Amino acid sequence: MKKLFALMMVGILTFSMVACGSGTVAENPDTDSSGSESEANAASTESDPKTSGIKLGISNGYYGNTWRAQYVEAMEGLCDELVADGTLSEYTLLNSTGDVTEELNNINSLISDGVDILMISPNSPTSMGSVIQAALDQGIFVVIFNDAAAYEGTYCIYNDQAQFWEIQAKWFAEKLGGKGNMVWITGSSGNSTSTCRQNAAKAVLDQYPDIKILASAPGEWSETTAQSVMSTFLSTYGEEIDAVMAEDVMSNGIIRAYENAGMTPTLISGDYQKSFIDWAAQHPEIESIGSPSVPSIGTSSIKIALRLYWGDELADGVLQPNQEDESLVNAIILPMPFVIVSNPDDVEGPWTEGYNDTQFISAAEASKLCEGQPDSYMLDMDPPAEQLEALFK
Repeated sequence: MKKLFALMMVGILTFSMVACGSGTVAENPDTDSSGSESEANAASTESDPKTSGIKLGISNGYYGNTWRAQYVEAMEGLCDELVADGTLSEYTLLNSTGDVTEELNNINSLISDGVDILMISPNSPTSMGSVIQAALDQGIFVVIFNDAAAYEGTYCIYNDQAQFWEIQAKWFAEKLGGKGNMVWITGSSGNSTSTCRQNAAKAVLDQYPDIKILASAPGEWSETTAQSVMSTFLSTYGEEIDAVMAEDVMSNGIIRAYENAGMTPTLISGDYQKSFIDWAAQHPEIESIGSPSVPSIGTSSIKIALRLYWGDELADGVLQPNQEDESLVNAIILPMPFVIVSNPDDVEGPWTEGYNDTQFISAAEASKLCEGQPDSYMLDMDPPAEQLEALFK
């Protein structure tokens, strides 16, 4: 199956997958991000890992928007390649609709199928304990990915979700001059990724007491829901709204709400979907900033999970405290590869400082990178091969 994620600027990912054959899993670095002594609860298996013919099971906790479709298709494409070259004997990828019970049933099915590696993109960060323990008890290697959850005996791989709204919050604060009214449209209520983003934004905006959040409501990562939420905000607050801060896959809905109300936004969160990128490039008078949670987190996680299963040792300091429980040091956090700003001058500014692994690109540049893709395409970049290789000794 053809992979949809973009292979641009950073080149084709040639991440090495060489089996160690040692019969052990990754050694645990003993230093957390603060330098204190800590031991990660690394996943383990009861038998020697296979060097080929691996049976992989993947549970995707939510499948309901264009991002998830691209994310799943990319994983299926990679898994097809791994089956063809013999790394995998087979794989099963089960999608849920956001229902926790449905995902638990899917995970139990994968466990019953006798998978060697179980990868879980959890719909809930707190409801997977019993099935994860059941998998570990059967010697299955367990990796949580995309959405964070903290469970001993597992690794957790995710995009840096704190950066997602931290950078945006800094941009909004500068653009507002430290004073103004905002509304927030968040992701899905209770989702660990959305909660992490909100906490990061609050930490920044708490430094600006004259920036007020008039209202906040979940948009469920849906253009339709976001449009409805934004319409309500506009009917309630109207011209009082100086800025709209929203999570991803929802900016098109926000724009439609403004158009239907006969109003024009001033400062908004943008997106990395082609349709919005093209719109932003054509409307430079409306300033926006878009952070990605790149769909390639799925394929990157599969590649990292195989290395961990084979026993490749992580480099010192790679494991970080899990965002859901900082006492558990089992997280591998990948930085955002890019941020899109509508104003070309905004590729430099205070909001860019300290993010050395992140490229700041204009909407016009991003639009060129999306040429030939459908409007639903989410701009994606693989981590450079050397960046993933640097995770290991």
